[in-house]
Amino acid sequence: MLNELRKTQVGRAALRPRLVAVGWDYLVIVVWLALLAVVFVPLYLAGVRPFDGLGMVGSDLLITGLSMLPVGAYLTIGEAGRHHATWGKRRAGLVVVTTRGKRPSAVRIVVRNVVKLLPWQCAHMAVSRLAGGHEEGIAMPLLIASYALAGVSIALLLVRRDRAALHDLVVATRVVPSP
Repeated sequence: MLNELRKTQVGRAALRPRLVAVGWDYLVIVVWLALLAVVFVPLYLAGVRPFDGLGMVGSDLLITGLSMLPVGAYLTIGEAGRHHATWGKRRAGLVVVTTRGKRPSAVRIVVRNVVKLLPWQCAHMAVSRLAGGHEEGIAMPLLIASYALAGVSIALLLVRRDRAALHDLVVATRVVPSP
């Protein structure tokens, strides 16, 4: 099993299964965001504004708690779990391993997903500042960081032989075909 994983790691990882896995995982994420919309849009239309009066830090914490933490938990539970793959990766026949072909630790998976979701968090923080007309001097660097981190990660995924994205390089993991 380990030799099979190592062979896969040194060879060129296929891009299509990675994209298929991302598609399935985004389906899960979109369902979660749709559920949030089902709750919060009627509240907003009824005049209930849960974000009002929180300030920027409170809004950041609420957005993080409602979107980033559940998505991060989904990714982490899947990749640190028995299959060491999210639902999307399992459907695409992929697993997350260390660069040595071993099962990654839970801490490594948490850090991997924090780095993976960092562009999304920066974007949330930038948009909330721009939409509220607050802290525009902070919003633009956050927006630039969001695009830069996402761009670097996508570029690495496309040009590296092993298809390692930024979050894989930071924690020395790879996404490979399941044995």
